[in-house]
This record gives sequence, structure tokens and C-alpha cells, in this order.
Amino acid sequence: MPSATPRDFSTWIRARRQTLRGIAIGTTTWASAFGAAWSLWPPLPAMPSGGRVAYALQLAAVPAVLTLLMVCACFRLFDTAQAEDPLAGSESQRFRVNQRVLTNTVEQAAAFVPIILALATRLPPAQLKLLPIAVLIWSSGRLLFWGGYHLAPHWRAPGFDWTFYTTALLAAWYVAIEVSVVAAGPG
Repeated sequence: MPSATPRDFSTWIRARRQTLRGIAIGTTTWASAFGAAWSLWPPLPAMPSGGRVAYALQLAAVPAVLTLLMVCACFRLFDTAQAEDPLAGSESQRFRVNQRVLTNTVEQAAAFVPIILALATRLPPAQLKLLPIAVLIWSSGRLLFWGGYHLAPHWRAPGFDWTFYTTALLAAWYVAIEVSVVAAGPG
């Protein structure tokens, strides 16, 4: 297998410069938004386990409503007349972007929502504010992804970063809690 040369890497970078810029913007703004939210969000009152799950389910309505808006944006009635036939391949660019945003949002939500529910049962009381912060940042990321995708494909990167990093952070947080529980042993 041939190894990559500096010239190959330079070509790779040049071809992806706009996307890499979008990723850098997304990474920086996500870290700033999360840090600001964590420092400004007031602590939540202590809740019993069942109350935490109910709270997380209420928060999960936000991604659900956002997904429903994306479904509505894909109604063929709002596209060209020829697009009403789903087999004709006559959808507009706007429709195709909305459909891809919807698909990616469903994929992202398939990981995000279960992690929110799992964390609701495990977070220490002082960290419960993580739940609404995560929902706010994840949902904002989906809106950034949607709007950015309509501007240009490389501008979907910041919104993707916001949703992906939020989900990855929650997954890592959950794993860290589980590891600490296992390490503490029974009792």
C-alpha cells in the first residue's frame, strides 16, 4: 500500500479547505456555546429518578418538534408539480436538501435521545442542568445544519459539529459515570 506524500496531503487539504473551515468554526463555536451555557445555566432542583426520566422525556419533545418541522418541509405539495410523483426524480434542490437534513436529523436523534434518557437516571444532582443545555445546543445545531446546508454544502459543518459533539460528549459522560460505578464496586 503506497504511503501518502506531502503533495497528496496538500491536494487533500486544498480540495477540502471550505469544509475544514466550517468544521473549525463549528468546533470553536460549540465549545464556546457549551461553556457559556454551563456557566450561566442555573442548577436544577433535585429530582427523584422517575421525575428525571419524565423531565428528559419532556426535553425530548424539542428534537421531536424540530424533526416534525423538517418532515413538513418535505411535503411534496410545497415543491414543483412534477415532484408530486416520487418516482419521477423531479424534486427541487431545496426539497433534496430538506430531505437530507431530515434523514441526518433522524440518524442523529437515534443516538441523542436514548443517551439523554440514560443520563437522566445517572447524573449527580449538581449536573442535571446538562440535560436542558444538551437539548438546547443539539437542537440549535440542527437548525444551523439546516440553514447552512441551504447556503452551501460546506456550511452544514458547524451545525453538524454542534449536534455530533453534543451527542459524543453525552455518551462519554455516560460511560464515565458507568465506569465510576463499576470501579466503586458493590455497596
